[in-house]
Amino acid sequence: MRFKIFLLLTLFIFKSQSQTSKSLEIDSLINSSIIQKNFPGAQLYVKFNDSVIINRSYGYHTYDSINKVNNNHIYDLASLTKVLASTLSIMKLYDENKLDLEEKVSYYFPKLKRSNKKNTTMFESLSHTSGWIPYISHQNFVKKRNGDLKRSIIRNKKNKRFSIEITDDLYLKNTYSKKIFKRIRKSKLNKTGLYEYSGLFFFYVPSLINMISGYDFESYFKKTFLNNKSSLTFNPSKNFKKEIIAPSEYDSIFRKGLVHGYVHDEAASFMGGISGNAGLFGNAESVGVLLNTLEPENPMFKQSTIQKFTSYAFKNSPIRRGLGFDKPYSSIEYGEYPNKNLSKNSFGHTGFTGTMFWVDPDKKLTIVFLTNRVYPSRENQSFYENNVRSKLIDILIKKWNIYSKF
Repeated sequence: MRFKIFLLLTLFIFKSQSQTSKSLEIDSLINSSIIQKNFPGAQLYVKFNDSVIINRSYGYHTYDSINKVNNNHIYDLASLTKVLASTLSIMKLYDENKLDLEEKVSYYFPKLKRSNKKNTTMFESLSHTSGWIPYISHQNFVKKRNGDLKRSIIRNKKNKRFSIEITDDLYLKNTYSKKIFKRIRKSKLNKTGLYEYSGLFFFYVPSLINMISGYDFESYFKKTFLNNKSSLTFNPSKNFKKEIIAPSEYDSIFRKGLVHGYVHDEAASFMGGISGNAGLFGNAESVGVLLNTLEPENPMFKQSTIQKFTSYAFKNSPIRRGLGFDKPYSSIEYGEYPNKNLSKNSFGHTGFTGTMFWVDPDKKLTIVFLTNRVYPSRENQSFYENNVRSKLIDILIKKWNIYSKF
C-alpha cells in the first residue's frame, strides 16, 4: 500500500514538473515571437478532455508596450468568421433539415441564374471546389486614379445616403453592396471540382441565413450559439471600449490610418462590418467555448452533422477541405499542414490577421491562438516564415502525450 502511494506521488510530481516544463516552452516560443516582431501580443486557449489547461495572454496590443493584452481583450478573427459564424449557422440549418447541401446557390439567389455561377452547389461552395475566384479587391474601386476617395461612394460625414460606418470618419453609400454582388456575379469562373480557396460565396451567407431562419445573420448567430458571457461580436466598437480591442494595421490603401475597432477585411467593412467572410471579433476563451458545440456529447448538433462537415469532403482525394473547415494535409511543396502530429480527424481554420483554432477529437484537444500579426502592416511575413502556429501545436501535442500517459 505504501509503495502504491509512493508510486502515485512520484507520478504526480513528474507530471507536474512536465507540465511546468511545457508551459515554459510555450511561453518561450510566444515571447520570443513577440521579440522578433512576429506579432505584438497574443492569446492562447487550450482545452484537453474537459479541462481548460491554458487560458493565457501575452505581450501588448502594439509594440510600444502600453496596453497589455488581457484574457478579456478581443481580436479581429478574420476568416475564422467563415467557420465560427457562417459554417456553424449553415450546419444548424442543415441539422434541422432546412437546407440541402446539394441545392444550387442560385436557387436562393436568382440573379446568379444569369451568371456563370448558376450551377454552383452549396456543397461545392463550402468545400472550396466551386471554381469561384479567391477574392475581389473591392477597395480598389472606391479610389480615383490619384488615390483620393470617390465622393460618390464614400463621405467624411454621415447622412441618410451615406450611413455605413467604416471608420470613425468614413461613411459608405448605403447601396454599395449591390456593386459588390454584381462584381461577384460577373467575376471569372475557374474549373469546378478543383480546390481553390474562395471567400466570395460567404458574402451571400448572411442573406441565406436570414432567408431561411427569418432572423438577421448576427441575431441568428448570437441567439443560437452564444451565451451572455461570450465576447464574440461583429462591429466591436459598438459594444466594447477600444482599450480592449486589439488594433490590426495602418491601412494605406483607403482608410489612411490605424484600423482599430473596425474589421480589417476591406470587403467586410463595405458590408457594414457584418459579413460571412470576415467581421467577427472575440477573445480566445469565447472561441473555445463556442467550439464545445462540436463535441459529440453536446446537444447542438447531431453527430452525423458534425461528421459530415468536419470530415474530408472528398475521400481518397488530394483536396484537403471539409465543409467550411480546413483539414490536415501533406505535400512535397508545403510539408505537413498545420502539423504532422494532428490526427486526420482533426479540423480547424486560420485567419489572415494571425488567428487559428484547431480541434483534434481523437486527442480531445482544442487549441485557439489569436494574434494581430498584421500590426503595423500586412506585409509582415515573419509570422509565417517562423512557422509559429505549427511550432505551437508541436509543443502542445507533446504536452498532450505527457497528459495521456497518466
